[in-house]
Amino acid sequence: MEVPWDVREMLEPNERVLWCGKPLRSPFVLKRIGLAFIAIPWLIIPLIVIGTISPRALFELPILIFFAFWYGILGLIVFGTPVYSFLVWKNIYYILTNKRIIVRKGLVGIDYDILSLDSIRQVNVNVGFWDRKYGTGTLVIQAIGYNQ
Repeated sequence: MEVPWDVREMLEPNERVLWCGKPLRSPFVLKRIGLAFIAIPWLIIPLIVIGTISPRALFELPILIFFAFWYGILGLIVFGTPVYSFLVWKNIYYILTNKRIIVRKGLVGIDYDILSLDSIRQVNVNVGFWDRKYGTGTLVIQAIGYNQ
């Protein structure tokens, strides 16, 4: 995979890129879709409550405003989560050099997390449901001073 131009400009003269890549799209997006399933009961609850009152009440302005707000927020959660994950995926790159690890990410602006290889103390691999399905995993790097 091609190293992004902005990261190439950050490299020191004697620094070599050993690996550059992106996460697989499907598991990266699907990991976050579980939040959408949590919203399903909240889609049904107002309909049950409204079923106990008069059908004419559905067309009163306060009830319409409530439903617009309620289902608007739930719509953002259900549909916004996978869209947000996809947009984040488009800009994320992991770069491993002979001196450091660089994570390039961002949605509106581009941020860089840079970790010197000298400061790494432990590396763990987490494998969840979607990771097992796609043969991927999540690296958890513990370094001096912070976890990333």
